Amino acid sequence: MARRGSVAVHPVSDTIDEFTGVSEMPAGWKAYGFGVPPGEKIHIRLHHPNEGWFRLVMLNRWGQIEKGMLQNLIPTGNPEVSYTNFSDKPRAVYVIVDDPGWMSCQATPFSIKVTRSWDPSKKGVGTPVANGIWAQKQEAPQPEPVPREAQRSTAIEPAPKG
Repeated sequence: MARRGSVAVHPVSDTIDEFTGVSEMPAGWKAYGFGVPPGEKIHIRLHHPNEGWFRLVMLNRWGQIEKGMLQNLIPTGNPEVSYTNFSDKPRAVYVIVDDPGWMSCQATPFSIKVTRSWDPSKKGVGTPVANGIWAQKQEAPQPEPVPREAQRSTAIEPAPKG
């Protein structure tokens, strides 16, 4: 599905603080969606006996990183991401669990721990989570025209004799 432009998202309820999962086969990943109220922060941490094989990536619904998204770019073996919503509106964020070695299975699923800076029972999010992370199409930039004087000949000429 990712090659066709989208990754399916599994929405996570505001009331869930921890859950288990396995990566999709044969892709080796799975995506989850979370809602975050304005001014609040969410932290997602993956646990597994082989967690050094895992990577978490946080994105918006267009597959891009936004302000407030903190990725664990240094491979420390601690798969975790966080997001601080600096806007004045609730936001949906998406986390892809990348499991390239297919370490998760029904016998050894990964565990995701969700830490929120707000109490979901007192403060609802109220934003829908999209059913997919979409690849945004962008047009390639057009090259600037080169002045004729600056153009070089591309013809292959024989080497001078002598």
